Amino acid sequence: MNCELCGKVMDRYHEVIIDGVKMRVCHDCAKYGKEVAKKPAAVQKEPIPRNTVQNNNFIHIPPPSAPRRKTTGSVEDSDEPIIDFGQLIKKRREEMGLSQEELAKRLQEKKNLIAKIEREEIKPDKHTARKIEKLMGVRILEKIQ
Repeated sequence: MNCELCGKVMDRYHEVIIDGVKMRVCHDCAKYGKEVAKKPAAVQKEPIPRNTVQNNNFIHIPPPSAPRRKTTGSVEDSDEPIIDFGQLIKKRREEMGLSQEELAKRLQEKKNLIAKIEREEIKPDKHTARKIEKLMGVRILEKIQ
């Protein structure tokens, strides 16, 4: 291998940075740059699992997954949107003279969410459904028995 700076044939090289360029140079030319620290070949970093939290030198790895419990055991958990909830919301919104964007602002939600709910592409979660019911004065959730 040849020195990338002077062209001298060398059996061992130094990795240095000279003017922002990483180069392999001979021992004599190494003084013109800053030596690049070599990582020991045997030491490899293991990837940190996605569900871990890293804070400076502390890594928290959560315990293996345990069955999750519902936070509330209320009757509310059995509520489901009524059939045609999207049409009902759209009709009431138009009666109130609101655009989807205005309704979204009042509910502190995104316009795209309101549009998808009205098209019934998605069902509103319980929290959002309750906000819609309160603001618009309609019932869109019913108890499932």
